[in-house]
Amino acid sequence: MLPSPQEKERDPSVLRKYAEHKAKQQGRKVAKKGAKFAVKLAKFAAKKFVLLLGKVLAWLVGAVGLPVIGIALAVIVALIVISLAWSFMFGTGDGLEGEDKKIHEYIVQQANGTVNMNSSLERPYRVPEKLIAATIQLDAFQKNDDIKSVIKKMANALAPTFDYGQYDEWKEKQVTVCEDGKCNAGPVKRTSNMVTKLNHVEYWNGTTTFTYTPKVTPWKTSEKITYREEKYKEKVKETYTVTVVEYYIEYETRPYTVTEYVPYEEKIAVVKLDENGRRYVEYITVTKYKKVTKTEYKKVPVKKAKSREEERVREVEVEKVRKIEVKTITKTRQQYFESSKSTITDYATFDSILNSYGLGLTDKSIVEANYMFMGGTIAYTDWLQTMGTGGSFGGSPGFDGTIIPGAGVPPQYMPFYRSAEEKYGVDWYVLAAVHFVETGFSSHKTMVSSVGAVGHMQFMPATWVGWKYNIGGGLVSSSLDITSPAVIAAGNGYGRDAQNDGKADPWDMEDAIHTAAYYLSKNGYAKDARKAIWQYNHADWYVNKVLSNAEKFKTAATYEGGGDTPPLKPGSFMRPAIGPVSSPFGARWGTVHYGTDIASGGKSKVPIVASADGTVSRSYFSSSYGNVVFIKHNINGQAYETVYAHMTNRAVSQGAKVKQGQFLGYMGTTGNSTGVHLHFEVHKNQWTPNKGNAMNPALVVQF
Repeated sequence: MLPSPQEKERDPSVLRKYAEHKAKQQGRKVAKKGAKFAVKLAKFAAKKFVLLLGKVLAWLVGAVGLPVIGIALAVIVALIVISLAWSFMFGTGDGLEGEDKKIHEYIVQQANGTVNMNSSLERPYRVPEKLIAATIQLDAFQKNDDIKSVIKKMANALAPTFDYGQYDEWKEKQVTVCEDGKCNAGPVKRTSNMVTKLNHVEYWNGTTTFTYTPKVTPWKTSEKITYREEKYKEKVKETYTVTVVEYYIEYETRPYTVTEYVPYEEKIAVVKLDENGRRYVEYITVTKYKKVTKTEYKKVPVKKAKSREEERVREVEVEKVRKIEVKTITKTRQQYFESSKSTITDYATFDSILNSYGLGLTDKSIVEANYMFMGGTIAYTDWLQTMGTGGSFGGSPGFDGTIIPGAGVPPQYMPFYRSAEEKYGVDWYVLAAVHFVETGFSSHKTMVSSVGAVGHMQFMPATWVGWKYNIGGGLVSSSLDITSPAVIAAGNGYGRDAQNDGKADPWDMEDAIHTAAYYLSKNGYAKDARKAIWQYNHADWYVNKVLSNAEKFKTAATYEGGGDTPPLKPGSFMRPAIGPVSSPFGARWGTVHYGTDIASGGKSKVPIVASADGTVSRSYFSSSYGNVVFIKHNINGQAYETVYAHMTNRAVSQGAKVKQGQFLGYMGTTGNSTGVHLHFEVHKNQWTPNKGNAMNPALVVQF
């Protein structure tokens, strides 16, 4: 809704609520515990207090206005003092006793719980207890929630997130053994030593990315001398004595017996027969032999032996022991990593947390003042003024492809949003968000507010037709034709005739949307989108609500086409952009270029598209990559992660599902870049800070 300049904002800041409605009730309650500390702190840090009070009041003047400040200045100052006092008390524990001391101790406990206090990697990113104390004050003031639940909720919201990686600090060892001057070098053996290192951390006021470069130490050599005993056999000559027996023949006379048969004659009677047959005896002489034994002697040879002692020499094997020197030479080396880090100060996470509590700029300035009063370092409100408009809002509207809306944006209204975007330079998703916040996409029954705002985009009649016709409260006479372009021109109003039908009608959808775009454009949308949207309703909560919905609508949409894009390659990777390759993957300028650069070729607004179907794993602004999108893919069972860097804008957010060829942003030169181009990386499995998984995109993409 567009109110008159005098009209009060619909949802003032928390602080102003106290000033106007709850100052007495809350002030008395808080003052009981905070007043004495406020006095003490005022003396302790009077100069710092005056500076912080001045800064907060400056915010109030800009966000609320001098008339209201004048009305409740004393109450506001009192509440600021009490807020600072409470923050100091519970952030430092100074002077607390009893239950109050327990609350401080609980804050410290929850602060310690935001990280692993046993980890030297995580401890530096612990959420300060002073920040928790500074942040919970407004929430504790306006609600009756259990204070511990408020503390725990805030600590959990502020807690950092850590991304770790595994790195191999392997060790290599080679052992050479030398014996008797002969050396035997053993193989080089490598032992894996996986260590955990912090890759990336996102914390309440920024991000830090660590890059690890592998290095190898020189060989270290150590020697060790030992001895061992060895048994061996050796042939030696030895003298020994043997008994030698010699044999010889000696003749001896020895008797022997000889037996002989000696003949002799003897007559014997033989009976014979005569002729007549008569017997007769005849004696005849016969020779006989008789045995005669006699002893004779003869010389016979006799074998005899004689012995003598004789010395001889022989070779024998003997077992001996010798001492051998063993020199063991051990060489070792190992891989280590040199780390470097890139830190970006970014309060987007912190801002998102405070936005979830409905805090406006004034409330946020109080939170910052609370923390600074306790000595904390913070530049949150400065960031809000420079970077807190949402980053990509008001940047470069005018995508010329097809946009298929999501997140409940009615597709029939897209032609109106986009034609207004093209004509007035206001992002279509911001117009859709204003439409949604004002009338729920024209779903309200009457589309007339309680204060008289009318139509699809809820304009006060005097804003539409011109404030010269104002009869009070932004209303105009019922007899005035607020749809007349001539009447509008005479009153210097904002109403637009988008259809050139001779009428500028707030009840006509196209006219109303074009008028909203014209109004935002006239209020400096191109330079400061947040400030322009604030002019629509004069309330910080309204700006936050519009921008949060705008971001949702922008990233939920599907972008197709949008200028010349390479052909699709279903089932594999497609080229992410048209244009010549200006720098391939590989060695460049003494280092390694881990991606492929595609130049614009002199064209403007070159669309960058997803190389394959996948899920957006990261979408953020990096000091090196600029506007960058990371997408994880799975192609034929293999995981990949692609990187699209230096874009002018980002059309997708983390967690979004994207299709091959879907628009991601326009080619640009954000971050560490020397000209308009796309830096495109492909990593097998996943991206790591040391680019250990980087592969040549030309292996999977046809350039």
